[in-house]
Amino acid sequence: MSGTSEQRRQTPEQRRTEILQAAVRLFCEKGYEGTTIRDIARAVGVTEGLLYHYFPSKAALIEACWHEHWWHPRAVALLQQAAERPLSEVLHDLIRDHLATLRENAPGFRMHAAEMLRDSELASISRRYISETVQAIVEYLVRQQAANRIRADLDPRIVADVILGTDTTFFVIHGRLSDAEWESRAGYLAAELSRLLARSLEPPCHVSADLSATIKESSPCRSV
Repeated sequence: MSGTSEQRRQTPEQRRTEILQAAVRLFCEKGYEGTTIRDIARAVGVTEGLLYHYFPSKAALIEACWHEHWWHPRAVALLQQAAERPLSEVLHDLIRDHLATLRENAPGFRMHAAEMLRDSELASISRRYISETVQAIVEYLVRQQAANRIRADLDPRIVADVILGTDTTFFVIHGRLSDAEWESRAGYLAAELSRLLARSLEPPCHVSADLSATIKESSPCRSV
């Protein structure tokens, strides 16, 4: 079967995926500015006109790459199922899943990170996607505050920034580790960071019954 016949048999969704994969590869190799629509069309084996049928501009193409690689849909799905789960478990799963997404889409994320520093349009697209994810985490934490499960005096956005910032920094430093080393270190980070955040978010009055009794017994102000 010829390559042309195989191309004709592709569904629109398969063709779209192939274009995105080629775009990410070329953006990583040549940079956003150094890659043209013609380059991507040639890599896929289609005409520029057909490629424009799927993506009206190079900016639309890079935005679609962001949408495909970014963590937002997975984070939202996780948070939607988190209402009654312990906070430490939710934070652990958020951190672990974010790290997994970074690892799974390493070339795309490296490309986005490099290009958004050089191109204001790409930086704007990146900020929008990151802001959507931050907002999803903030809304979850606000609900937890309303239920008096976490401190009311803490800005939830700081917590979201800590999670995304720590995970991203970890990926930049350790993203090229072997699979075994990555799993070990990422697992440790998720466990320790979620534990630390959960403790720092506890309301001031959130102490166990045993601890409350101990405090009452040892207090010099207790009634006699």
